[in-house]
Amino acid sequence: MDKDSVLYQLMDLRVNTIMNSIVGADEDYQEILRRSDEYSGRLEAMGLPKEAMQLIDRYVSEQNALGARYGALAYLLGFSDCIELFRSRIDTHACAEAILNT
Repeated sequence: MDKDSVLYQLMDLRVNTIMNSIVGADEDYQEILRRSDEYSGRLEAMGLPKEAMQLIDRYVSEQNALGARYGALAYLLGFSDCIELFRSRIDTHACAEAILNT
């Protein structure tokens, strides 16, 4: 899908502005964030070598990127489905009117 499309621009607006306030108020999200911070602190307390910490950081970053991309694609798919439903409803309605007016 074209990243300059209206759908991508809408997703960017919704995710990068409105979504921040939603996750800030979501108790489940905040609990996951709290646990993540706890694990991060425990990991740092282990005193692992810098190379091991960098590897863990890169791995976690890539896993986060996968989750974020999956979420973005799911959002786009859901929105595309809504557009298709809307179009099919319009087409069905237009066909019915055309038949009735014939």
